[in-house]
Order: sequence, then structure tokens, then C-alpha cells
Amino acid sequence: MNPIRKPAAQLRWCAAAFALTILLGLSCFPVSAQDDPIAQRLSPNTFFYLEWHGTPALSGSRQNNHILQLLHDPAFTSMLTAGVTHGIADNAHSVIAMMMPDAVSLLDNPFAWGVALNPEARKDSPLDKAKAVATFLVYDATGKTDLIQKWKALSQARGKAPVEVTRYDFDGVTVEVRENQKSQTPAGTQTPAKKNFTYSAQAGKYFLMSDQKEIMEDLIGRFHSAELPSASIVQNPHYAEFRKFAGSDPSLEFFGRVPDMSEWNLGDKNAKTAEQFSQGTHLDRVHVIGGALTFEGQATRFHGAVLGDTSAGGPFDIAGASSAKFATLSMVDAGPSFNITRINLEATYELIRNAIMSSLPPQQSAMVGAAEAMAQGYIGMSLMDALNLFTGEFASGTSYSDQGESQQIFAATIQKPDSVLRVVRAVIGKMIVSEDTSGSTTFIDIATPYQDPKTHMQRKKPYYVAVTPQMLLVAPRKQMLRDAIVRLDTGTADPAQPSVMANPDFAGLRSRLPDKLSGLSATDIGKIPWDKMLASVEDQMAQSAGPASGQAPTDLSWIKPEVFLRYLHITVGGWWKDANGVYLDSYIQ
Repeated sequence: MNPIRKPAAQLRWCAAAFALTILLGLSCFPVSAQDDPIAQRLSPNTFFYLEWHGTPALSGSRQNNHILQLLHDPAFTSMLTAGVTHGIADNAHSVIAMMMPDAVSLLDNPFAWGVALNPEARKDSPLDKAKAVATFLVYDATGKTDLIQKWKALSQARGKAPVEVTRYDFDGVTVEVRENQKSQTPAGTQTPAKKNFTYSAQAGKYFLMSDQKEIMEDLIGRFHSAELPSASIVQNPHYAEFRKFAGSDPSLEFFGRVPDMSEWNLGDKNAKTAEQFSQGTHLDRVHVIGGALTFEGQATRFHGAVLGDTSAGGPFDIAGASSAKFATLSMVDAGPSFNITRINLEATYELIRNAIMSSLPPQQSAMVGAAEAMAQGYIGMSLMDALNLFTGEFASGTSYSDQGESQQIFAATIQKPDSVLRVVRAVIGKMIVSEDTSGSTTFIDIATPYQDPKTHMQRKKPYYVAVTPQMLLVAPRKQMLRDAIVRLDTGTADPAQPSVMANPDFAGLRSRLPDKLSGLSATDIGKIPWDKMLASVEDQMAQSAGPASGQAPTDLSWIKPEVFLRYLHITVGGWWKDANGVYLDSYIQ
């Protein structure tokens, strides 16, 4: 096997290695107690953080969780290990084997990664050259100090760019500064090579790291002391909203807020445009963006929220109204997976248009109006009138052919079907092959151009559109449209189809969601023909690569669907909107 891997192959195995590290870490259950959350010490200038609470958070009643049971299965570990090492040089296997246990061990302890604003980058600060945004890492290094030093040494040994290491003392803590040269000085020029800096320190039991000195020293002051700091992100007036929603003991959580960009010197020539765009979209009305992952009971739950001022004219207008029923549900319920969502297209268009107009100079903003006039002449009505033809509900349903290829049917609720037909004909006119009418439904056969992945010749693929009095449907086969219209007319699913709602676990998970939703999705994992689907994916990738690429055929034989199908049966999720924001809740069981 060629020991020189291509970049794409490197990315694939690195991503797989990272996933394997996380998953294997979840299957460890140390018995040590969990300390106070790291977030209690983070700076008020933090505008995003993600905190892992350590594997102790997975003990107790979470042992019957289906995901964790899967991770304990040796067959699953073996499958993922095969995926990581598949297609890489044999001499890299031993490196991965040595690194993996260490990486898994690091997940025993809590850590937080985040992004903060440098207080010296405020517009009223005399130090206006400070970089506004900094990243940081806080890791509870209890029992892991030697392992951290080992990884730092390994990183330095494997690095290609020259590194200069210096140290200085700050408040009794030694700060290590690693200066990396990112690029070479161009020959014959005086342009200095670009450099970046990484600051790290051990402050008490915490290992700290940042890419900015000011943030690093602030972290030391917050984590070196045994006492909690007087000011932190948890004092943010909107943090309590997030905490109430996320719960008190998630395994993984993230919290974000939208900073007021008018207060900061972002140091970029496009910063003013970004500030104007933020003001135009009223992002200041978004107070909290957060979520949490828990492993309580058999189902693994992820829930998130975007909270803030939901008054008219802001970003929350994009979300469609919540209700107890979906007009498209019976139409898409004819396979192992479906997704339905409601969006206010008119509000979305207005919000984006106003933001663009406010951030562009007068000459360029006039071009927006000219483009709108051109579009109106093309479709025969204003863009706003065209968007109003769609009443906001969009859905897709996925089924599989006998060969394992996925087939999706799409639907959108409409009004004024004659006007919708006029817009459809204007937009896809050159691709229309034929039209026919059956009752109150108009069918349009179209041919979409594409490049054959095997011959690289231009070809045409058939697609079909149906316009009913209340629905616009699109599918790769005409019979799919006809079957969907029957389901739409009768309001019931075809008993011969593998309906996800027929899964006995669906009702139980759906009952955990509110009755009124703006979106609903579900997948019956066991009804997906995994073997045929994987074979189809291999064939498609082989055709895309072709013999001229010099790449070996894609081999997915290391994926063993029967392993995860022992534990995972269904996913159900939904989102909704109320007076305080937009919420998401999803389960896998």
C-alpha cells in the first residue's frame, strides 16, 4: 500500500479517528465526583463555549442508554477501529494504536473550548490594535499532567514549521509561548513571514491554552484561585434563560450569545459591513443560542434553543407558526424517513433584503432593486407575490429503490395553483418535456442536465412535478407523485409502505415533544436497506472517481450495520416557536 496518502484520505482518517476518540471516551465510566462547571469561571466577554462534563456524568442510571450500550459493544469498537485504519499506510496503524488510548483517557475529565472577545479591542480602548476574537481551551488536568506533556512533545516533534518556545511568569504561573512561523518569506521581498502564537499554562489543576496573551492571563486569574471569580459568563442576564432550558446535569452543553459589534474594533476592512448587516437583521434581538446532550434513559436526547426578543421585524420571524397538524404528513409518510418544516418566506426575504440594502452603498443597493425588477419581468409578478404563493410548509420523504438508491419526494403547500403553474413554467421552461392533467392536478415532466460521472458526457435526468390545488410536489419518478396524491386525498399512509410512524417507538418519542410544532422529522433506522445502500454508494463513488483518477475503489466493507442495529431503532425530533424563542428537541433510541 502506498505510504503517501492524498489530502482527502488524510482528512477522512483524521475525522474518523476523532470520532472514534469521542465515542470510545463516552464508554468509560470513572467513579470520581464531578466538580463545579468550568463555565462558572469563564469571562463575561465569552460569547461562545462548549463544555464537556467528563465521563463521570455518564454513570448511574445512564447505563441502560442505547447509545452507551452500543459503545460498550466490542464489535462496535472493532468496526470503528477498522474504519480509522482503513486505507492508510500500514506504518500508521501503530501510531494510531499508541495515540488512541491516550486520547480516550483525556476525555475522563471536564474541558471547555470557547471564543472570547479581547477587552483591549473595544473601540474606546487605547489599545485598538488588539485582535478582537480569541479562542481558548480549559482542561481539568487532574491526573493527566504527564499525558498533556507527552502530547505537547509529540506535537512539537511532528510539526513541520519551526517553533520557538519561550516562557515568562505571570502571577506566579509559568506561561509557555510557542511562536510558529506559518509561512516562508517570499524570495526577493521584505515581507515578513506570518507567525502565530500559542500560550499555555498549568494553573492549579487546570491546563489553559489560548491564542492571545490577554485572554491567557485573564484565564490564569480566573482558574488559579480556589475562589470563584466575582464576574463570569454565568452573570450574563440571559444565562439563566439558557440554564433553565439546558437543565442542571447535561453531559455536553454549549452556550452562545450575539455580541454588540458596534462596541468592538474587529480590525477587518469588512467589519463595518458586517456591523451594518447585523443591525439590519436585528441580531441583537437574539439573546441566547444554546443546547445540551444527555444520555438519560434508553433514548439519547439533544435539545437546543434560540431565545430572545421575538417581536415582529426580527430574525425570529423566519420560523413558521406552530400547530398540532401538518398538511404534508400523510404525503411524506411512505418510507423510513421524513422531514417537515415551516418557514415564513415573506419575512425571510424582507429580513435579508433589508439587511443587504442597509449594508451596501447607494449605487450597489440600487442594483438590488434592478435585479428585483428583472425577476418580476421574468416570472410575471413581483418576488414578494411569488413567495406569497407558498404558504410556508415544506416537506421531504425518503425511500429506497430495489438497488438501494435513495429517492426523495419534496412537497410545499401552496395557494392559487394557476399562478404557481405560471411561475414554475417561467423558471424551468427550457427543461419541460411535456404536461398532462388528471382531475385537478397538473403533471409536468422535465429533464434536468447533468454530467455522467462515468463518461463525463452531458446527459439529462428525468424529474416530475405535480401541482395540486394545495400542494407542489417534485419526485424522481412519476408514480411516486401519483401515490403521494392518493395518500394526500385519503389522509392515510399506504399499509404496504414501511411507514416510520408504524414503528412502535414513534408514538412514545413523539409524546415527549409539544403537541404544537413548527417542524417534525423521524427516521426508522431498521427500515433502511443498509447493505444495498452501502453497495450503491460504493458504486456511485467508483463511477465518480473513475480509472483515470488513480484512486483505489472505495471499500465500505468495514461498516457493519448489524452492529448498530442491535441498539439503535429510531430517531424523532421536532422544533417549535413561542413568545420567548425557537426550540429544538430530538431523540435517538
